[in-house]
Amino acid sequence: MRNNRFIYADPNKCIGCINCELACSASHMGLDIDTVYEMALNGEIIAPSRNKVIKVDGKTAPMQCMQCLDAPCLEACPVDIIKFEDGYVKYYEDDCIGCQSCDMVCPYGAVVMAVNTKPDAPISQMVALTCDLCGGENGKQACINICPTDAIRLIDYEQFKQIQTMKS
Repeated sequence: MRNNRFIYADPNKCIGCINCELACSASHMGLDIDTVYEMALNGEIIAPSRNKVIKVDGKTAPMQCMQCLDAPCLEACPVDIIKFEDGYVKYYEDDCIGCQSCDMVCPYGAVVMAVNTKPDAPISQMVALTCDLCGGENGKQACINICPTDAIRLIDYEQFKQIQTMKS
């Protein structure tokens, strides 16, 4: 059985600063965080983040792909652009047809549908974006590296079970 890795955020440590969202956008735009921060302050369009800080019961944490072991998005994709590779669920965004099937079946609401900015894309075509673990290599995750409270970390399902046991 595979043991997917995913980003875990501790809501007891998260302060809702959205640095993780900005770092995600910066990483996928190939820009530094300061440039993206200035763009956001100026109301300029930035690449959509593959995570979103949410607030539930007074606590905040980024919501992003949980790298499901049974990955309903993988099964729902009619063009097979979602694969399990290198310990995580990977979307081949360049080949996405924007059908939104993955978005509809995601139990976490972690798929972001964004306007496809490829030069040859139809104007109305959307593309599915989700956390890609910044390529999956441990230590490369922009959201983890920017978090000022160390609330975010890369874990697997065994580690997640241990965290849940400690909370009980």
